[in-house]
Amino acid sequence: MLLTDTDTVETHDRHDHEAETYDAMAEWILATWEDDDYLIAPGPIPFANREHVDYLTDAIDQIRPLAGRRILEVGAGGGTLAVWLAHEGAEVVGIDVSSGILDVARRRAELSGVGDACTFVHTPIEAFAAEAFASAGGGFDAIIGNNVVHHFDRDLAMARIATLLRPGAIAVFCEPMLFVPEPVRALRYSSMVARRFPPHTHTEDERSLNDGDLEVMAKHFRHVAWKPFQLSARLQNFVELSDAWWNRLEAFDRRFLAAVPVSRRTCRMAVITLGLPRDHTVPGTQHSDPINHQQERST
Repeated sequence: MLLTDTDTVETHDRHDHEAETYDAMAEWILATWEDDDYLIAPGPIPFANREHVDYLTDAIDQIRPLAGRRILEVGAGGGTLAVWLAHEGAEVVGIDVSSGILDVARRRAELSGVGDACTFVHTPIEAFAAEAFASAGGGFDAIIGNNVVHHFDRDLAMARIATLLRPGAIAVFCEPMLFVPEPVRALRYSSMVARRFPPHTHTEDERSLNDGDLEVMAKHFRHVAWKPFQLSARLQNFVELSDAWWNRLEAFDRRFLAAVPVSRRTCRMAVITLGLPRDHTVPGTQHSDPINHQQERST
């Protein structure tokens, strides 16, 4: 079952849960895939599936141009996005809590011809020591993650991310959202409902983000903005939609989210943009500058 806001899991326990899941996945991949299965070619973005197309495109567009840039991918998994970014001319560091899945990423990078442009590091973001890598000198030009923040210890992760960006750089994350009162969230993830409509998750510690998470981000960044994606497409959480129905619903959602601002807080996904890290060098410093974490980016 997913966690509610009142539940707590020690950070190392969460990392262990996730590593176990993705190590098992990697074991199967490494035992069954042929060389061609690993290949990522230059060209179109290699979306994991149709659900990622709109929001991942938006996230990548925010960190362009890619050529010559130092990019950190948090939660790199099997390296699909990292390898594609390297094809685009970026120098990429990818980190993950699963050592096994990073073996998949390294093999993918080598077979795809960009092994020299990709470095994969077995570490959680909460403990990532960027100073150990020459490619991180002076900070990263961009940080990106796809469906990863909801795995993090939010406070520790955001504090670390804030130290990793070079001046003027941004971090972008594609994340599931659920802006509802806690009793409604608890009901959604109750055993009674989850048994009939299982959450689309890989590990037991995941939960969608909400206002509380945006508040945590605002502790570490002066600029916190989010853009909503998918509304009626949330039906996918409860029943498998055909491609035709998915495309119809997502097209409707794009128009509706743009035309009806109040609908945006019912979105299924969002691209969250973080910039202007706060100065934490003085404990207890009070900040009077405005925070825009409740302001959605225009659709």
